[in-house]
Amino acid sequence: MDIINMVFSFLIGTAVGVIIAHSWNTHVANQAITKINNIFDRLWHQHPKLLQEMKQDMDNPAYRFQREFYVLKKNQRFNLNLAKPCLVYFIEEHDGLQDQLKTLEDYGFVSNVTEPNKNNLTKYQLSEKFVELLRNKQT
Repeated sequence: MDIINMVFSFLIGTAVGVIIAHSWNTHVANQAITKINNIFDRLWHQHPKLLQEMKQDMDNPAYRFQREFYVLKKNQRFNLNLAKPCLVYFIEEHDGLQDQLKTLEDYGFVSNVTEPNKNNLTKYQLSEKFVELLRNKQT
């Protein structure tokens, strides 16, 4: 009987440990999701014009899989010879655009992927999580 009690106790202890670990991991994941959503909501209120334009672009079927965008001055000329349309945000249309993008970059929502010595154009990439947040934002 002693060995049966020991095996039974071990199995019960293991099961309780798994349940506690799963509960803790779920709690931590939910906290992380809440934190990201709170950050996004705060940024939405701080940078409404830029984020609304980005949301419109992500909701546009033509840009469904587009993740890269360029930052240009309106009078800047460029030729990328791309087979697909590209996203461009103009410095003149958004006050402090570079600072806004730096903030988004600091939170991991965009990444500066400018290719040095290629075409001298500033290029960013949207994170998948950011695209998901933009598409799910109710306006």
